[in-house]
Amino acid sequence: MDRLEVRVSITKLLLGLIVVIVPLSVIGLLLTERSDKALDNSVGTDFKVIAQQLGNQVSQGMRNRVAAVNAIAVDPAVVSAVSAEAKAGNATAGAGKKEGGGMLGSSLSQLLRERKTLNPEFLSLVVTDQNGNVIAATQQPPKASYAQDAGWQAVYNNGQGVSKVSDILDDEFTKSSYVNIGVPVKDPGSAATIGVVNGAVNINDILSPFREAQIGNGARAELVSDDGTIVSGPNADAFSHLKSPHFDALRDSLGGGLHGTQSGWLRANLQNGPHLVAYSGTGLKQHFSNLGWVVLVSQDEHIAAAPVRGLERFALAMVILALFMLTLLFVYYYLHRKQEFEDIEHRMRADQLRPAGEETRSSGDETRPATAH
Repeated sequence: MDRLEVRVSITKLLLGLIVVIVPLSVIGLLLTERSDKALDNSVGTDFKVIAQQLGNQVSQGMRNRVAAVNAIAVDPAVVSAVSAEAKAGNATAGAGKKEGGGMLGSSLSQLLRERKTLNPEFLSLVVTDQNGNVIAATQQPPKASYAQDAGWQAVYNNGQGVSKVSDILDDEFTKSSYVNIGVPVKDPGSAATIGVVNGAVNINDILSPFREAQIGNGARAELVSDDGTIVSGPNADAFSHLKSPHFDALRDSLGGGLHGTQSGWLRANLQNGPHLVAYSGTGLKQHFSNLGWVVLVSQDEHIAAAPVRGLERFALAMVILALFMLTLLFVYYYLHRKQEFEDIEHRMRADQLRPAGEETRSSGDETRPATAH
């Protein structure tokens, strides 16, 4: 039977494979590395967008709450009542006592309760005069005078008046986290500070997105302060005083803290492996020194790249296999050539050791023509 045979020199085959496989293997390795970096960049950029969105929510939520307390501080009824107390110079002669219903029965206290009803975020509202004496409140305050309270003094600021937000506090009765927002009441004519409005404001809805175990495809989000303490996160809050390892890696990489609403992402090597960490500042520290909050969104890099990691490993395995097979072929070729050289040398030595006559006869036999008998 006829059969098709293709005979190729092993030397040419080896050279051809070297010319083809080696460059392709190098290109494959480079493409695998570039695809891995491109994937990290894509996931990191997505995380940065999420961090920016969460940061904007935190910033806007806190600013809205400060604005709500400030709206009360500039309300004409509040300014008028505080001005009357300032002119009277006697906290016990307040509008509430004049009306005979006590401080909580005054028209100003009634106004505060109406504001509290309209805005469920308010847990309580208290209005004091320039001496720290309470002149109106939504409910019975814990003390009649805040003159010795450090938070009140910071807001009153020796008559200069500065808005302040306290650190996060816990209300056991309502099971909520809140902050005290203090806003000065200004005299319309002189702009002097004549009183302070303090609002205890619920911030559960600001912190709740960070308490979820994961967001998106397995990532986690944290709200941390500028010293690395977790403000809100999965299984952590401001009262646990836990440090964020992701923020430590971020601070080391950036060479310091964040500024304003600075955002970005990086690949951080933590104790449990590489992580993709995106960050975004809230910008609140520009107005409130104790709110240097930063949003972090992070995920284990191996989990983030899981959808295409298998394909990358397969491509890398094919490259390694091709190089391995090429190495085996090269070793076989080398050993085969060495064996051929040894056989030739062996024949040459044998011919050199053969007697001259035997060689002649052998030659004659080879040249003697064949005859028929």
